Amino acid sequence: MSRVLDELAVKATRLTMLTCFGVVVALLPAIGPATSFAQSAPPSSGLDVPTTKLLAIGTFTAKGSPDQWKPLLPAEVRDTVRLYLAGKIDQWYLKQDQSGVVFMMNVTDPKEALELLGKFPFGQAGMMEFQIIPLGPIAPLRVLLAEPAK
Repeated sequence: MSRVLDELAVKATRLTMLTCFGVVVALLPAIGPATSFAQSAPPSSGLDVPTTKLLAIGTFTAKGSPDQWKPLLPAEVRDTVRLYLAGKIDQWYLKQDQSGVVFMMNVTDPKEALELLGKFPFGQAGMMEFQIIPLGPIAPLRVLLAEPAK
């Protein structure tokens, strides 16, 4: 039953992400063809996005073999729960291929996130590295708030 619920949660998350992506794609023409998302937008563009959360994607390094990480797992889980209870981790997942973990974090500074996660046993042992991705509101939705031309 737990596995079925986990699979449903993954499917719901994917559907939500696809829906958000679809909204962004649908709004892109309204923003204008001259806007390039490959470059950083100037402050006056209205596309500035404040960081509200961080996505932390942890991947085992070559040192992170099961024989090496299994003895540290209880301490790793305790540290994860401590950060969750402190409000720093909002959600956590295991990557489907079991090559690492993914955390949705309630912090906005990537350096703070790396510092917190680096204190975990896997990080201290050099067994896991994290990629930090700042997240924020979908800025193109602002076009929906603009007053129609008269």
